[in-house]
Amino acid sequence: MTAPSVGDVVVLTELDSEPHLLVTAVDEVADEVAGVLLADLAAETLQRLEATAGDRQRRRKLTTAIRRAEDLMTFRVPVDELRQRDQPTTQRSESATVGNR
Repeated sequence: MTAPSVGDVVVLTELDSEPHLLVTAVDEVADEVAGVLLADLAAETLQRLEATAGDRQRRRKLTTAIRRAEDLMTFRVPVDELRQRDQPTTQRSESATVGNR
């Protein structure tokens, strides 16, 4: 899998439930990403994500705001434990590994 970009929604393949993760940062040197689970986001935030479908610049700005939120746990995940969703990565999805913000 090629490394996802900030704002992409990916699937964690190492867990049975395959939760969806919003990529908030990419570390190309460590070949890993940081992100937040979509299941942890408020309904309004999910609606805002959906509204950015197809608009990469708006999606990145919203992702930056989400990353700065104080109350969200972030996860660091190796890229080889992720897969792209079947849908374009700028579309909404329903909604661990080690690592905190």
